[in-house]
Amino acid sequence: MADNRLAHIDAGQASEEQKKVIARLGEGRGRIPTPFNIWLHNPRLAEGMEIIGTHVDASPVLSEAESEVAILSTAVFWNAPYVIANHRRHALKSGVPEAVVTAIIDRRRPEGVGRLGLICDAVSDILAGGAIDDARFSRYETGLGRAVIAELLVTIGYFTSISLGMTLHALEPKD
Repeated sequence: MADNRLAHIDAGQASEEQKKVIARLGEGRGRIPTPFNIWLHNPRLAEGMEIIGTHVDASPVLSEAESEVAILSTAVFWNAPYVIANHRRHALKSGVPEAVVTAIIDRRRPEGVGRLGLICDAVSDILAGGAIDDARFSRYETGLGRAVIAELLVTIGYFTSISLGMTLHALEPKD
């Protein structure tokens, strides 16, 4: 059923605007990541998402493990099985302890893992949608810094779009 909803863009039949984005994806990533099969139907949107996604993939302020914790936490919040399965593997490969990955998937905040736990807390608070009180904001500002807070906002937004898109298009997790 998964591929029934996802309409892949054939690079040979793509519009000029689509071909430009496909070329940039090839340069930056060497492939067309699955979500771009959704976004390429709107090439201007795909162009912007490529810029954001390439930035998130090579975050200058988050380690790979920290990025994966934020991504996995976002995917779990949106109950996105495809993204959860994919980024569970990436998180473990990047060095996130299995206990932390399991806690995130079980919707528990991991205890005693320092900065990774603080990132989980920040992502949970941001996605909760309510006002974050001054004490919690100060904890994130002191423990992570404003550059990381900004990075988390972009990562959460980008992977919210991916999570919703993969679920809307009924993509099944890869084994």
